[in-house]
Amino acid sequence: MGRHKGQPRQYYFNLFKTPEAKTLAEQIDYYLYHQSPYKDDVEDYHERYNNGIHTDCVGYISKKGSYKFATMTSARGVCFVLHLGKKLHTETAKVMQKEIDELLGFPYKSTDRIKLTPGEVYIRLEKVSSLEQIKAYIDKAYELRLQK
Repeated sequence: MGRHKGQPRQYYFNLFKTPEAKTLAEQIDYYLYHQSPYKDDVEDYHERYNNGIHTDCVGYISKKGSYKFATMTSARGVCFVLHLGKKLHTETAKVMQKEIDELLGFPYKSTDRIKLTPGEVYIRLEKVSSLEQIKAYIDKAYELRLQK
């Protein structure tokens, strides 16, 4: 069983349910690589493999560390995930999830029956009106993920 090449990035952006969410996914990707304060340290996780299987997402890692801090995934009904880290930031992630749910006026958990992974924050891009709403959370996830 050979390795297969993964889907192009656009494939994952197009999985989002509304044209606005697809556009927002593209804007987040552009922000991370071209506008964020850490743009020169962002590396693509997209072409990686997990146990010989190509990843089911567009993931973003820091060149300073080897951990993903954000993902656009086809899992969980297609969503944007911020990875803060289970070891250090499980409680922080719970607080951030609550803040984002309140900001968007929408509890993420109402759309996902699967147990949430500790240290992760989930965002339905369909409920976000602009990148500005969530940019600070993306930046915070990047910073927290670098902590050892």
